[in-house]
Amino acid sequence: MSSHFIKYLGLLPIYVLLQVLVLNEVLFSAYINPFLYVLLIISLPLKTPKWFLLIYAFLLGFAIDLFSGSLGFHSTATVLIAFVKPLFSKITIPHNILGDSDEITLKKVGTKSYITFSILLIIIHHSCLFITEHLSINFSLFGKVLASSFVTLIIVLITQLFQQDK
Repeated sequence: MSSHFIKYLGLLPIYVLLQVLVLNEVLFSAYINPFLYVLLIISLPLKTPKWFLLIYAFLLGFAIDLFSGSLGFHSTATVLIAFVKPLFSKITIPHNILGDSDEITLKKVGTKSYITFSILLIIIHHSCLFITEHLSINFSLFGKVLASSFVTLIIVLITQLFQQDK
């Protein structure tokens, strides 16, 4: 399990820089924001200690907040999805196919389970993020959550397809 800690701590600055320097600049009609960094939380193994999952999610969100100039919006959303991840994994992912240290990937859990698990966490993340940013709930915000979640899911799936070739 410690090799996963090292791997994910090494991936953290890469995904933060990718998000801040590239994806934050990609804004489709001021409406759709892709957030690839949620993939790090989604793919952490199921048996990751809760303390590591929550601290890692906070550090990831805090780094995005720090470079984006936001006030804790990303760290709130990432800690929320890290908190609910074990619950949703029990509901959507068949546990008998994953070992204790297996990462959650498209190839290992299957397309249906992976998409269901990912979209639930992505929608929760985006809902929390956009509601705390705008401090309101309205129809256009609902559309922004759905559109951004869909684009984020597509980017996550493309990333997973490239990782399958390894």
